[in-house]
Amino acid sequence: MKVDLTLLLIIFSVVFLIWNISLTFIIFSIKNKNKLFFDDGSKNLRDLVTRSINESKSINQRSAKIEDSIDSIAKIIKNSYQKFSLIRYNPFSDTGGDQSFSLALLDLSNNGFVFTSIHGRDVNRVYAKEIVAGKAKNNLSAEEDEVIKRAINEK
Repeated sequence: MKVDLTLLLIIFSVVFLIWNISLTFIIFSIKNKNKLFFDDGSKNLRDLVTRSINESKSINQRSAKIEDSIDSIAKIIKNSYQKFSLIRYNPFSDTGGDQSFSLALLDLSNNGFVFTSIHGRDVNRVYAKEIVAGKAKNNLSAEEDEVIKRAINEK
């Protein structure tokens, strides 16, 4: 009977040792997985969640500021001159060279102006005409009309 008790005690000790080793590996495994969460110095899950909520609020505030900035930049861009075209020409047969020009500057809604400089022998005349939705209130020369069409079709 003494041998049976010793054998039983040895078996129990081996099972207990295997059980402890298994639990040790499980604990180290859990600890390594938790390092991902607690590597920033958080002591418990509550600290981690509180920090995450605060960071989320901060990110949301920065995101709102960025969206406001994007909206204001979009408004500025919409109203800035993005389409343009230039035509140089000679309106008179008695002068040399294409020293006269028409320049169209338009925004995305085709609003802007056409600027024309007519160069003559003794005089240089400059005109500026407002363009609204691609149309001018004033009469346009053929060159001014062409430069506006080119600016509108600019890609």
